[in-house]
Amino acid sequence: MLHLSKTLRAAAVLTMASLALAGCSLISSGDAKRDESGKATESSKADAFKVKLGDCIANPDTQEVVDVTIIPCDQSHDLEAYAVTKMDTSAFPGDTEVGTKAEEFCGAQFATFVGVPFEESALDVTFLHPTSDSWKTGDREIVCLIGAAAGAATTGTLKGAAK
Repeated sequence: MLHLSKTLRAAAVLTMASLALAGCSLISSGDAKRDESGKATESSKADAFKVKLGDCIANPDTQEVVDVTIIPCDQSHDLEAYAVTKMDTSAFPGDTEVGTKAEEFCGAQFATFVGVPFEESALDVTFLHPTSDSWKTGDREIVCLIGAAAGAATTGTLKGAAK
């Protein structure tokens, strides 16, 4: 299961939220329906661990995420995966350290993806990150997610949106 936190905006402060992956899901939803290039072809429920760079998803209902709805990006969606990295430590560093690493990474990737710094943007950011339970199963991935302010839906990618 992943952990999800809501994004909070503070003037000129990089504030991000997080979603945590649940590590011990006994019933996996599998992957989204995808074409040969890996792009989603229709809205479908998928295991949260299957979210890939460029995927668009519906906003998860909870902070502890097991499944997500992956949606083709040309359809209305809430969030888009804009950057992905793996943590390289062997022992779980703790929730605070995971959150700090995710905020630093997602913040650093934001301007490159959107075209303006986070502080000048109207967009919100959240991220999927490992929990102590998912870490035990090998989860080290941080997935940065971007969406419109106040949870508004978007259509298409936000890459280069400069807003």
